[in-house]
Amino acid sequence: MDRSAKWLKPSREGIPPVPESKATAWLGLSPQAAALAVIILLGLVMTGAYVSRVTEHLRGAAAAPTPYPHELAKVSFAVAGDVIPHEPVRASAEAAGGGVQGWVSLFSGVDDLFKGADFGFVNLETPVAPAHSKGSKPFMFDAPPALPEALKSSGVKIVSFANNHVMDQGWAGFAETRDHLKEIGLQFVGSGHSAAQTWQPLFVEANGIKVGWLGMTRWLNGNRNPDKDDQPHVNFFPYPGEGGGAPGADEAKVLDALKAAKGQCDLLVVSLHWGTEYATAPRPEDVELAHKMLDAGASVIVGHHPHVLQPIETYTTADGRMGVIFYSLGNFLSNQSRNYVDGLMPDKDGDPRDSMIGLFSAVKNDYGPAGVKVELGHVGMLPAWGENNRNAIAAGKTKTPSIHPVLIDREIPKVQAKLEELKKAVGSGEMTAEQKQQFIELNKELKVLMDRRSQILARTGDEYVMDPPKSAAK
Repeated sequence: MDRSAKWLKPSREGIPPVPESKATAWLGLSPQAAALAVIILLGLVMTGAYVSRVTEHLRGAAAAPTPYPHELAKVSFAVAGDVIPHEPVRASAEAAGGGVQGWVSLFSGVDDLFKGADFGFVNLETPVAPAHSKGSKPFMFDAPPALPEALKSSGVKIVSFANNHVMDQGWAGFAETRDHLKEIGLQFVGSGHSAAQTWQPLFVEANGIKVGWLGMTRWLNGNRNPDKDDQPHVNFFPYPGEGGGAPGADEAKVLDALKAAKGQCDLLVVSLHWGTEYATAPRPEDVELAHKMLDAGASVIVGHHPHVLQPIETYTTADGRMGVIFYSLGNFLSNQSRNYVDGLMPDKDGDPRDSMIGLFSAVKNDYGPAGVKVELGHVGMLPAWGENNRNAIAAGKTKTPSIHPVLIDREIPKVQAKLEELKKAVGSGEMTAEQKQQFIELNKELKVLMDRRSQILARTGDEYVMDPPKSAAK
């Protein structure tokens, strides 16, 4: 120990006293500065080592390959159920301005879903035959050309014209409807210009992906195709013993047509008008048929006719593909269950107003050394509800009919926001009679939406439910 070292008093900065030495003197540093330099140097060394380890880790992470598949492109679809022009529905379109815009207004709460997809689809459950119309009445429909024009303006690009009502206005009305759809530029599935041209798919293409649509109906309401083969025919696939004696295709022919269609496209969708009206589950033979169709090459089955929702099934085919079956999309626009009152009537009475919009995509995936495949992807569903103010009209609250589909998960927040605004307006005071009535009505509206949402998901399953996109300002 150097006994000549002079110990310094602690500095005001809190650095401990350091004895003077020859080293610190030689460096020209005070003992305090030397100690601080050592501390800084050690900190820099430790920091450098840490940064080096982090950098090496990041380099390793960056070098790790992104797992396959890599999505190269996709074609998206939005599908909904039965569009039925009941007289009150037509009156609602007239009340909204009439013509094409009157019908467009009925879809304005949901049209962004169709416009946001590459292709929108609905089941057009009516002829469009003003020149050959025998009138519209219960169970026999007809619609003005403004309806399909409005569907096209609302983002729908494909309709099924293969259902039990296509012959409501006779063979001439059936042919006229096909002509109107062609003139409008609305593509349709499920029929041919002649008997020889039936069972031919519709092909649509976008982003380098080709998707086929094959449509058919298992019901014709006792009608049949024209006697002459050179006239337009619908793709009729009757249930054995339930076709009313009308000739149609059998299962073998349908599966052959499906296989042929799949051979001409990247992904195949089947539109099927089938099942039992108001049945909440598919017929057992339809479940078996659906599986056969997917095994034969289809990837999606879009079902309609029961007028109520049925389950969504995920199915793995024999060759390992994933497929989805929408057994029934329910009504999309109709006047059914117009008198339904939530909480007063059985839940099943409201079923025909439950609906959904199904979403899916044909996705081109790159599997690297294993090649490129087009597969089903991005499947989803949005619960919907058919608004109908028939009870308000009956109660004298309004004279203007309003029938239109809404997305439940988009409407619930709107009603909740109105309730919050009402509570803020009242504050700590007492509600007026008018505010009390408004509070009651808003809560009833909210309860209907929440109750029907629960009913829908209990039926379809909640595996594919998704949040709706934010609606564009109208």
